[in-house]
Formats: sequence, C-alpha cells, structure tokens
Amino acid sequence: METTFTLPKLDTLSLRFRLSFNPFVRFLKEQRQLVPTGGLSELYTYLIGQFTAATGLFDEESDAISEARLTELFQLATLAVLPLNHTERQIPYAFGIPVPLTLFHYSSAFENLLNQFPDFLVDLPDQIQQVDRQRLAYQMILEKCYAVHVDQVVGQSFRFQKKLNGVTKYFRLDINNSFVQPQVGQTLPPLQPGWIDFAKGVGPLPTEGEALPLELFTFEGFSFFQLEDVTETETIQQLREVFVHLHSDTEPMIYHRFESALRNLCGQPDLQIGIIPMPQVNGHFVYPPNSKNRSIFLQYAGASGMDYKNPMAQAMVRKLTGSSVPYLFPDLGGLPEPVQEALIGKGIRSFMLYPIGTANEVLGILEMGSPRPFALNDDILTKIERILPLIQELLRYQLNQFNTNLEQLIRKKFTPLQPAVEWKFYEAAWSQLNQEQRAGGLSEAIPVRFPAVYPLYGAVDIRNSSVERHKAVQQDLARQVAAVEAIFSLPEFPSNWSRPEKLRDENFECRHKLMAGLLPEDEQEVSLFLTEEVNAYFRYLQPLQPLLELPIQQYFAQTDPLTGLFSQALKRYERSMDWLNAAVNEYIDEEEKKLQTIYPHYFERYRTDGTEYSIYLGQSIAPDMPFTPVFG
Repeated sequence: METTFTLPKLDTLSLRFRLSFNPFVRFLKEQRQLVPTGGLSELYTYLIGQFTAATGLFDEESDAISEARLTELFQLATLAVLPLNHTERQIPYAFGIPVPLTLFHYSSAFENLLNQFPDFLVDLPDQIQQVDRQRLAYQMILEKCYAVHVDQVVGQSFRFQKKLNGVTKYFRLDINNSFVQPQVGQTLPPLQPGWIDFAKGVGPLPTEGEALPLELFTFEGFSFFQLEDVTETETIQQLREVFVHLHSDTEPMIYHRFESALRNLCGQPDLQIGIIPMPQVNGHFVYPPNSKNRSIFLQYAGASGMDYKNPMAQAMVRKLTGSSVPYLFPDLGGLPEPVQEALIGKGIRSFMLYPIGTANEVLGILEMGSPRPFALNDDILTKIERILPLIQELLRYQLNQFNTNLEQLIRKKFTPLQPAVEWKFYEAAWSQLNQEQRAGGLSEAIPVRFPAVYPLYGAVDIRNSSVERHKAVQQDLARQVAAVEAIFSLPEFPSNWSRPEKLRDENFECRHKLMAGLLPEDEQEVSLFLTEEVNAYFRYLQPLQPLLELPIQQYFAQTDPLTGLFSQALKRYERSMDWLNAAVNEYIDEEEKKLQTIYPHYFERYRTDGTEYSIYLGQSIAPDMPFTPVFG
C-alpha cells in the first residue's frame, strides 16, 4: 500500500493538480471549531500539527517528503475522512490526484481490486468521459473561487463494469474533492453565465473563446477516491427492466435477460436456471411444452413418465408447490438416489428448488443447479428472497399469457356455450341423432333457433378516451422531438453537414406544431418524420461518430421496437384503459350472475374503447320458466 501509482495524462484537458495539505489543514481547523474541548478536539489539534509541519515540505522545486512519511500522513487522514467505526472495515479507498491519475496511498481492499482487475486503473480514464472531467473542474472553480453554489453536482460519481470469471461486476467510483482548492496566479476572469449552465448540466460546453480558462488554475490538495461494489443494486435494476420489454421481447428473450441477471446477482456464471410457470386447466396442473427445455428437475420427472395428467405427477407437483419453503440440497444429499444420478448426469452437484407463490395462488417453481458442490447455500437464498417479488411478477405474467392464449384458442376453434342455452344444443343433437337412427343414415343438421326473444342493449364508454389518447401521443412526440433536439445540440454533433441542418429545421417545425397543439392530421406527419428520417439518420450516424454512440443508444432505448416512437405516455394511457375496462367488466360479470338467477338469458359482450353488451331473454331460452315482459 506504500507504492505510488501514477498514470500518464491521456487527454488534452489542461488541468494541473499539485499535492498539498493546505486545504486539508483548513478543513481540520473548521472541524475543530465544531466540537467541544476534549479528546476529539485534541485529536484534531494533533492532526493539524502533523499536516502543518508537512506543508512546508512541498514546493515546485523539491520533493523533500519521503514516501514512508507520505503514507503515514494519509493513514492519519483516514481518521478524519472515514468515521472511526469504519476505519477497520475493508473499504476500497485511496488518496491521490485525478490528473494525471496518481494514487499516493490506498487501502488493502482497494489493492485487492487492483489484483483482481490489473487493468482497472489503466481503463479508468476511458470510463470517465473528458466532458465529465471538464464539468467537475468547472464545478470546483465556481464553488471555491466564485462562491457559486452548484445545486446538482454532476460528474463526481462514475459507474463502470468489469468481467470476472464470466460474471459482470458493477462498480461506482466516488471522487471527493473537498480537500482540493483551485488557485489562480492572477485576477479571476469575469464570471460567464454559460459556465454556470455547463457546471449544472443544463447547458453545453462553452466554445473555445467563451470557455473558462482552466490553464490559469492550479488545483492544490488531494482527492479521496472510494469504490463501491454495486453489482447487486445494478443487477436488481436489470431484473426490473425485464418488465419494460415484456410486450416487445419474445418469451426466450425475456427468460434470457432474467436468467443472465440472476447469474450475475449470485456471482455464478455456470448456474443452470429454470423458471417454470405452473398453469392449471380445470384444476389440474399442466406442463406446457416450452417449459420442458427450461426445467431441470421437472424435465427429469417428465422423462421418467411423470406426465402431469398422471395422478402421481399431480400429487408430486401439489406437494412441491404446497409450501413456499425452498428445498436446498447443497451436495444433492437428501434426494432419492435415482434423482441424484439424473442430476449428476446433467453436470449438477448442488441443487435448489424454490416453490413460488402466494397464500392464494401457485405461480411456479424456480430451479437452480450448479456443477460445484455447496455452491448453493443460505447466502444464495438470501439474494433470491430479495428479488422474490420480481420472480412472482414474471411468473404471473406468463400465467396470464397462458390463460389468454387458451381463451383465444377456445374462441377461435370452439363455439362457446353458455349454460342458459346449452340445453338447446343437447336437445338438437339428440333430435338429429334420433332422426339418423330412424332413417338409417345421415340427415340434415337441425338448426338451433330461439324465436320470440327480447334483445336488450347496453354500453359503458370511457368519457373523453379519444381526447386523452391524443394527449398521450402528443406527450410522447414532444419528448421524442426534445430528445432529438438535445442530440443535435451536442458539441460532438457534426454541424458542417447539410443533412443534419435540414433535419434540425424540420425538427424545430415539429416542436412548434406540438407547442401550438398538434392537429390529428399532423400526427402522422410528425411520426413519419421521426421514424423514417431521424431514426434512419441516427442509425447511419452511430457507427461513424463514436462520441455520439451512447446518446443515440439512450435515445433508441426509449423508442418502441415496433413503431420507432416514444410510447411511455401512450402505454400509461393504455394500461389505464385496461384497468378501467377490467373493473367495469368485473362489475358487469358479477351483476350478470345475479341476473341469471332472476331469469336465464344469453349474454354477449363486445370490447371497444369501453364495453358493449347484449342480453337476449324469452320463453324459448328458458321454457320451464314463465316469461312476462316485466323481465325486460
């Protein structure tokens, strides 16, 4: 930990940093004034004495301080920077200066990361974009030289990722520049509004003639670097993002996203994972064919003749799903010998089976298998429990899809018979069968008719639904036009080409149309401009301009894969419509059941923006019950 690590300056950013303890001494004096006299005050007094003595050893011509003394001083600085109860914890931190990246002292945990990722510091300047370093310099100068408070500090926290043994690890680097003071050798340049906008992240980098002259400043002091492993937080966020793509991704893609993030969360790239929904038909569990490829244990059961139609298989599934307690077999011990042999044959030496459900419903099963004994343990269970609601939501979505597909197939392939009229079809079938037996051959089909019925019509419409949909579309188009304008305004965007100028002008016109209130006939025109011209140009530009690759990727991440348009507001509108219609339909269904008890009838419902329904009732539908017009 006593070896100084230095990287050469890798860009043309004119920043000069110089190691100094003066800003830190000022910080210690301020802290001493905030505490009462006593032990803590004496500690600050001691630290002030140590660092004040060291400040005289720094000048531009000599480096009189030894490396051992420098290490000792930064070990003392740790007492002031980190809470005392944290100094014994393994926190990855370092002291140094950012340009050129030089670390004078770092913790054992930081050193362990360097050993795991030898190229970590070499790649670090590439992870932090030059514009972020410039913004950070602007912020420090404005805060400490011009007394301009920057509300939203931008660029002091950076995220990056590394591969380790096939697992993606995510880190966040926080740079604390509290002990850095910009110094200028002459009068401060006049403050410019553009500097403040750029520092706050609401304006572009000022042009060369209007930029803050960073070359006039020397940043004296040292920075405190702290690394945090945020793999779990980042991975859980990726699991949540799976649900954003539920309606656009295919089922294999959905499971691939979910399972990849789950492997990263567990830190085991060789995990075999099965997320198996457990749908039911008429109260019996069924085994969809596409689930077999994702299963581990249940695939073995199926291969052994354990068909879900088999009572033994039904009993096995009910036993597995009858409790929410996970079944953990760290070394396969406790499993029947045939099952152990089957799992070992699949390369599995550690296995977990986790029933997923709630108090009122069975959703499915999570299976996990590892080729290493004891790889699945209580720590893995703790991580799974943190994301249990997400697994439940994924399985619930798959079950809803299964039921929807089943209902669509029934409506397409079969005639739905309502109980109120089912008797008539049995009667007609018997009449036809009786005639065929009497005639000794086929006879014409007997038509099923219900004469003298009374039709009743009703409708429930959602007020102003078309107006609200138009508003949602306008919101999405306005956000997309603004996003396009933001990319056009980036300093990296090529301004000397005729094509972007034409697109910029058209985008400006679209923005004014939206501000004035988009007419329905203009909606298609703006949509075609965004999808056919802007999106096509961004895809052409992306490989040619590496500096624009990330902004363009973020733009396309917000577009709908099918339409190429922003659709967040429209999807919220559609979800609201679905929720309202579901509530209305649920109410109608409940009331219709009550009506059936008053007088049997035939009921039809039609889905529009709202709900329309028809009721047919009469003596021919319920011949055993007298009918009077009062029922209508």
